[in-house]
Amino acid sequence: MANITNCYPLTDFQRNAREFIEHLNETKEPVLLTVNGKVQAVLVDPATYQEMEDRLERDHLIAAIREGEKDVLEGRVRPAADMLREIKEEYGL
Repeated sequence: MANITNCYPLTDFQRNAREFIEHLNETKEPVLLTVNGKVQAVLVDPATYQEMEDRLERDHLIAAIREGEKDVLEGRVRPAADMLREIKEEYGL
């Protein structure tokens, strides 16, 4: 979670972007940027961003697998051969 002490006005970031980015890459702590006192953006270092993307992709995959397992357990499945035949008929393949 972002630390509220790492909260800065966007104008500070605009004036000192290089220093903000260097600090961000050193500390790995997210930086919250505000406009009119409200958080409007969060900056994270590239490694943290990639970890978040990877975790999100993995979570989506796990959710899809669990949904498929539930479909199997509840009998909402059909043989692949039937589906392939229907697709061929529908699309004239």
